[in-house]
Amino acid sequence: MSNNMDLGANWEGFIKMLLQRLDMPTKEDINTLHNRLDTLEQLIAQKHTGAKKQTVMQPGNRRSASTTVLKVIANYPEGTDFKTIKAATGFDEKKLRNIIFRLDKTARIKRVQRGIYKTI
Repeated sequence: MSNNMDLGANWEGFIKMLLQRLDMPTKEDINTLHNRLDTLEQLIAQKHTGAKKQTVMQPGNRRSASTTVLKVIANYPEGTDFKTIKAATGFDEKKLRNIIFRLDKTARIKRVQRGIYKTI
């Protein structure tokens, strides 16, 4: 029984030595890289959304998010797409989709086609 345990320990040592010599990443290395990438992506997202919110919420510009989206859509009589609305408001995608959904359900905007909206 102790021979099996010794073989297992030797086998693991052999694999680790082989991975080090071939300069191959281990599962721990990959998990560490994933965690670091997640942290970087979160920091970039915070910085990116933080910068956009500053441009939208100016001192004399205190209105609801729905009103902001409605005014952007009203600037385009033929209708506008989601990308344009997102760029003009600076809201993140989930928030903007929820606002558009509510405006459509309350009949304040009309869906012309998929992703194109205009005021009624």
